[in-house]
Amino acid sequence: MERLLADPTLTRFDLSKEFTKLRNSTPHLLEVERAYQNTAIHQARAAADVSNKYGNGNLKFRSKKRGGRLSVACDIPPRFVDNMHASFPGLGTIRLYDEQPYQYPHHWLHGSRSFMLVDRTPKSWKRVKPGDRVYRLFVSYYMPDPEPASTGVVAGLDRGITNPTVVCKTDGDTASFACYDTAVSFRKNRSWNDEARRTIDRRNRHSRTTKKMKRQRENYNWHNANARDYAEWLLAKKICYGVDVICIEDLDIEAMTRKGNASKRGLNRGLRYIRHGMILKKVRVVAERLGIRIVEVNPRGTSQECYVCSHMEKESRNGERFLCLACGRLDNADRNASANVVQRGTDIRVPAGGGMTLERREMGRARKPPKLVCTAPDAMRRREIQACNRPKTSSAMKHLGRYAYVTRTDSGI
Repeated sequence: MERLLADPTLTRFDLSKEFTKLRNSTPHLLEVERAYQNTAIHQARAAADVSNKYGNGNLKFRSKKRGGRLSVACDIPPRFVDNMHASFPGLGTIRLYDEQPYQYPHHWLHGSRSFMLVDRTPKSWKRVKPGDRVYRLFVSYYMPDPEPASTGVVAGLDRGITNPTVVCKTDGDTASFACYDTAVSFRKNRSWNDEARRTIDRRNRHSRTTKKMKRQRENYNWHNANARDYAEWLLAKKICYGVDVICIEDLDIEAMTRKGNASKRGLNRGLRYIRHGMILKKVRVVAERLGIRIVEVNPRGTSQECYVCSHMEKESRNGERFLCLACGRLDNADRNASANVVQRGTDIRVPAGGGMTLERREMGRARKPPKLVCTAPDAMRRREIQACNRPKTSSAMKHLGRYAYVTRTDSGI
């Protein structure tokens, strides 16, 4: 800090060179790790740059954008000096709030990798002394993940509309098939949302009731989006449970649902509503955390090829029904496709199963849509309200309830 006050143009390389000479000539500095030296120099140079920009040249972490709050982060772990003081790179020795057990290896800084010190002094405090400021220390630790036990199970995913996510799990001897749907529980909410949007578009946008309907619809959609997101996370954990490898189809959903083809407009809306991209993204996140390998396979002809005899023909599939013209096996088309995805990704033969049964499971819970005020008011009531609100001095016809229009009455209405 003294060198920077004397010469503010010094870079961190100049400071490192000068400190190295001082380090070699001072015995007690040789006991300090070099990483602490480099980090302290870097923090001092950063403090000077911020202060020159926002603090009129004073060497303090003072920034208008940060509201004058101190925030220091460092990738070097702190260490104890004694049971009441800890040493932080770039900050020096700091007195702790309580006495700490610092004996190795039982102290709480053992195994830490980095830290961040944030000033949490309330803004309402005026003229706070340096010793009275409140700080919060965030310490990061590296915890190695345990090696997952190998199960030898491979999962294959087939994505569609009628059966959104079909999962085939096999270890080469047995196989299980299941269909997971995270969208069917929210279809009632989707139809309600579309109806509410059309009703709001027909109404006067400046009215108090319309604004109330908009707020109610936005609040409901926010909670509904959280419920769908939670259901997709549950599905990702369900797919990755007890699996070593996950095989997925290399599909470009964004290109498949691109606008331009009016004949497949309903198909595009169905694919976008299921949110295959969000489901796959969550599966990748969970798989990376658990150390599961992701394999992408070519999706061409997976629902037209028999996974038992490998015979491929377009006429084999008819909607959800798959009938192999070579071996005569009858199965569900999506179930057959998921087994082909497994075999193409890992060369593991999926044992043949009988029947077209496909267990279907719905993930998530749909909330009942709220009742909006005046969701669909009839035209008669709107005309009555508009006519009755006219001032008495108006010469326009007034409407009395559901009776005929009149221009003048003896009662003075």
